[in-house]
Amino acid sequence: MKGYRNNFIRKTHNVSGFVYEEIDRLKGLVESDARILIAPNHSDNADGLVLYRLAEEVDSMFCQMATRELFEGNFGFRHFIFPRCGIFPIDREGSVLGALKSAKDVLVRIAKPLVVYPEGEVYHTNDRLTPLREGAAAMALTSQKALTDEAPVYIVPVALKYHYLDPEAAMAGLAKQLTGLESRFKWVAKPEESISRRIYRFASGLLALKEVEFLGSPGSGTVPDRVENLRDKLLERLENRHLGKLGSGELPDRISMVHRRIVERIKEEEATDETRRACRRDLDLTFIVVQLFSYPGDYIHEYPTVERIGETLLKFEQDLGDGGYVTPVSARRLTFRIGEPIDTREYVNQKPREAVRAMTDVLSERLQKALDEIGPGTHIKDLKG
Repeated sequence: MKGYRNNFIRKTHNVSGFVYEEIDRLKGLVESDARILIAPNHSDNADGLVLYRLAEEVDSMFCQMATRELFEGNFGFRHFIFPRCGIFPIDREGSVLGALKSAKDVLVRIAKPLVVYPEGEVYHTNDRLTPLREGAAAMALTSQKALTDEAPVYIVPVALKYHYLDPEAAMAGLAKQLTGLESRFKWVAKPEESISRRIYRFASGLLALKEVEFLGSPGSGTVPDRVENLRDKLLERLENRHLGKLGSGELPDRISMVHRRIVERIKEEEATDETRRACRRDLDLTFIVVQLFSYPGDYIHEYPTVERIGETLLKFEQDLGDGGYVTPVSARRLTFRIGEPIDTREYVNQKPREAVRAMTDVLSERLQKALDEIGPGTHIKDLKG
């Protein structure tokens, strides 16, 4: 599949160049008897495919966990070919034990590097890591305990960051893309305004539509405050309806919990058709909560780079479209930076819950550090035009 994969990476995801930083950290582990759980950030739809370029660079084969929905469509082609490329499905609404067992099988029995995305979703925030889920650390710890002293298990943070090869050309394409988005709502484009201002104006308009739909009237205040308010109110509504209480902890975990409960209710034998229809509408609502969470309202304002603008507009295109791939407007370069590996043997004597939490915190710190070390994209003030 190498030729097909590389062509797809180049044409559909517009990735034409690769840079490898601190690659010896991973090569050394691959060449030893260590078992490796690779934990990348998940900032782009290309991530799953480009990881095979990293596998080639370290002369190994990677196995990857992927949500079972990814295997659907294409007339069964994905279901046939993905397992033959080392990709296996995980039911995120199913038992956690199933995922742990599959991970242990790869790390202990097959002894190949396993790729797990601890963020869980693609958030399109190249520079900023979202809260990590604890599954990756739990998988590594379970495998280490099964191996005892036979071999060490390492969690390897892998930072992925995409930069435009020609920021000037990318910016021209992004301006055109934004004009196209504005035209869908019959807005008159204002090219004399900065692109950042136009994006926030567009976001405010989309947000007002959702506020009227779900809250009855448009909100007031800044875009970041309104995004957070709508997101939290929708999630609290779902939690009260399906869990009978408000959740606690990180927002992605709260979304997963209520999502799992809704799916359980749909599968209940005594559920009526009306109940199932209502639950399916609420599943759509959980997706809207995830969408809102994926738009950090200060992301462009904090540091307006061509890349951050591109990520935001790509999300707009996907959320307003049919959910398919959206090809970035210009060619990009991907940098892999290998963070400092985490030796799980240092945590096996701790209480499992405490060990998993500690490893997840260390992973988050090292992964964000690797992203920061790659550096930001091109600030719009540095453009020639």
